[in-house]
Amino acid sequence: MKKLLIFISAMLLLAACGKDDPTPVQKPAKRTVIVYMSAENDLSTMAGMDTTEMIAGSKSLSSDYNYIAYIDMAESDKKPSIWKFEGGKRELLKEYDEDFYSSDPEKMYEILSWIIKKYPAESYGLTLWGHGTGWEIQSDTIPVAADSNLRRAYGRDTGDNQKHQNENYGKWMNIPTLANVLGHLNVHFDFIFCDCCNMANAETAYELRKLTDYLIASPAEIPGLGAPYDKITPHLFNTSGTTAYKNLIDTYADEYSSRLPLALVKMSEMDQLANATRIILQTLAPTVDKEFDLSGLMYYDGVRSEGLRVLFDMNDFLLQNASADEYAQWKQAFDRTVIYKRIASSWQTAGHVNFKAFTATDKKYGGMSMYIPRDFYGAYVYSVNYNSCYHQMQWYWAVNWDSYGW
Repeated sequence: MKKLLIFISAMLLLAACGKDDPTPVQKPAKRTVIVYMSAENDLSTMAGMDTTEMIAGSKSLSSDYNYIAYIDMAESDKKPSIWKFEGGKRELLKEYDEDFYSSDPEKMYEILSWIIKKYPAESYGLTLWGHGTGWEIQSDTIPVAADSNLRRAYGRDTGDNQKHQNENYGKWMNIPTLANVLGHLNVHFDFIFCDCCNMANAETAYELRKLTDYLIASPAEIPGLGAPYDKITPHLFNTSGTTAYKNLIDTYADEYSSRLPLALVKMSEMDQLANATRIILQTLAPTVDKEFDLSGLMYYDGVRSEGLRVLFDMNDFLLQNASADEYAQWKQAFDRTVIYKRIASSWQTAGHVNFKAFTATDKKYGGMSMYIPRDFYGAYVYSVNYNSCYHQMQWYWAVNWDSYGW
């Protein structure tokens, strides 16, 4: 982290320039939308298809908007590059001389800073494209990343232009590091759209709460092809606010016949939700010797062979475990935070979810997950102790899990 801060400080003092830099835009656009495509992995083919959709979607955009994509694919003949989509065409803005990890925080900061400087706007939107695991920890990576805590949550990059399907191969970026990178850009995003798995969770939203007005994400796995960009592009650039984001969610969910849960999170309410959750947890008095009833709860990730279920739907969890009065009070804060959602009774999964274990209903589904500490997680979970690593998430402290011995 210290190395990243030093790098960012240096970047702020030096003006990057080069022969591949486009002529600076004199008048800020109405909106610049940046798509950060970390696709040097088994999603590479899907990235190419989505890029084609983005080109098609750009036909609806006027010159008042900037549609910029950073793309890193698992193709030996292609280097990481930055493109602009406009009028149904694409323009190469910058191609890097050598490959690097798109999940490297210093490179991510450098790329986003370059785009923001060259394409200033009155408002900004960010799409995070790639693999995601919520806030979750993954096993040790190959190669081992510089971080000591091994937490990995977004943007797996294999580093060798290969389409390795093994999620433990490559380098990930953890959510606090992602928040640190975005927080140094001196740009507040109107929205962050996570076109990756499991990103609608309380832990991720809380880390990002000061960086964007809205988070658009799924608490579950998403299809490999992701969003239909030819159809959602107009919504990404619609500055009418929540109406546009709700339309984006509906368009995305409809593309998969409502077999994709999605949520719209109002980030300014995350502190109040944390406070309400802290209060209701006090009434439940969890301890290391008293585990909650998690039977039948909706969940969004787990390994069947281990019987491990994590990323529980936080609404369903409190509905089942709290008193009716306490839950009703908490639900008011939750509804002010998750202001729109689309339910799905099942979705595409890579064996992470057993849909026979729960029944999804409108009453149970909240659209946002939350980690529930259990003694089981302290034993063997992806070679890393979930409970201890959870201490590094701001949400853990905000809701006072530490006061219960976790």
